[in-house]
Amino acid sequence: MGFVLQISGIFIVLPIILSFINNETSATIALFIAAMIFLTLGFSLNAFCERRELSYKLSCSLIVLIFILLTVIGAIPYMYINISNGGIIQNISDSIFESASGFTTTGFSVIPNISAVPESILFYRGLTQFIGGIGIVLVLLAFFYPEAKLQDFARGMGFSKDQKIKKTFILIILIYSAYTIIMVIMSYLLGYHDIVKGIAFVFSAISTGGFAPVGDITSIATRFPMNAILVICMVLGASNFFIIAGLFKRRFKEFFQSETSVFLVMGIFAISIAVIFFGLSADVAVFHIVSAMTNSGFSYVSVAQFTDGLKFFLIFLMLVGGASFSTAGGIKIFRFVLMIKTIRKAVYESITEREYKVKLFGKEYTDAGIIQAAMVVLLMISLVFFSAFIVSSYGFQPVDSLFETTSAVATTGLSTGIISPSLAIELKWLFVVLMLLGRVEVLAFLIMISRTKEK
Repeated sequence: MGFVLQISGIFIVLPIILSFINNETSATIALFIAAMIFLTLGFSLNAFCERRELSYKLSCSLIVLIFILLTVIGAIPYMYINISNGGIIQNISDSIFESASGFTTTGFSVIPNISAVPESILFYRGLTQFIGGIGIVLVLLAFFYPEAKLQDFARGMGFSKDQKIKKTFILIILIYSAYTIIMVIMSYLLGYHDIVKGIAFVFSAISTGGFAPVGDITSIATRFPMNAILVICMVLGASNFFIIAGLFKRRFKEFFQSETSVFLVMGIFAISIAVIFFGLSADVAVFHIVSAMTNSGFSYVSVAQFTDGLKFFLIFLMLVGGASFSTAGGIKIFRFVLMIKTIRKAVYESITEREYKVKLFGKEYTDAGIIQAAMVVLLMISLVFFSAFIVSSYGFQPVDSLFETTSAVATTGLSTGIISPSLAIELKWLFVVLMLLGRVEVLAFLIMISRTKEK
């Protein structure tokens, strides 16, 4: 944890440099304070705490606690410049909300006036998504623990025990950084010459975050080249990293038998449905369906004006989410397909009273694995509906409330307008909790607080 905080502090050097270039004194001070707290606390934990082997339960605890720490410390720059222009309670609540939204790659925002925020703070805001989105926490742990001690951690994150975890983590950070550099260069060569905003947009899209460095993205998201760049980045971010990396090694068979191919086919069908049945134009349908499916949350039309039918359709897409081992949220494609295949298993075993083995994307699932996947799906759906009930009790429409809570739990960021600077403070804190639980998944939190002891 200490090492993670130290590296997070080093990352903030980038927006600090930008604040010096732009002569943004208040932003420089705010970012410097956050960086020093990250580095000081990180050094203290790293130097004075005993290093122990991670069990499965401790791995889940570590993931949850790190995201909480990142959120709290990462809110300091927003607090310092007072993004809400309000009192102490409102300033703290809005800052925590904005920080949680960034690190969880949700993309909700309660900043009343984006244009009034220093450019370096907006750049930092986009960087928090990149850190949270690529799972920088997991990447850094690879440098900290020997291979043998990472096995329980790997099991907690869905790795198989025979994978080279350290090499995989290093490859992840390099590939996602390469994605970012290539896409920024492409956007510049194709005509978008605002480098800082271009980097912020790519950060946001690759991490499926949804934060925009401008108040109104209509002129950017509807024009070439950024409309195409954003769609490509969102798809890359929501695709299984291993499958995309495998394409460079000509593993085309794995691609066509993976959840990424299912994701792309679902995308084509979803876009067709949005055009044929809901009357969206092709360009609007492509951008917003991809935004919902990848849990990115970019939007340049009013979601509030959509019909209830289209909102429910988007709720389904957001809840399913992207591929496993991607920056997207949701229950993931593999769990969605697994639940469908489990129906056949239940029918077969009920009739024949013989065991039916479920195989999916080259992996055979045990009954325990199926139950765990089903529990994640059930817990997330329950959390969405229970939270929607609370939100609707404040006078919001039930469908809009369900849309908003789904967007939070799936870390999407699409909004019907409920999320706003004027939202009740207690609801802002509710959404902070939903975003954090959505990022780490509810089951990991329950494992952390469980009193059950491991062998």
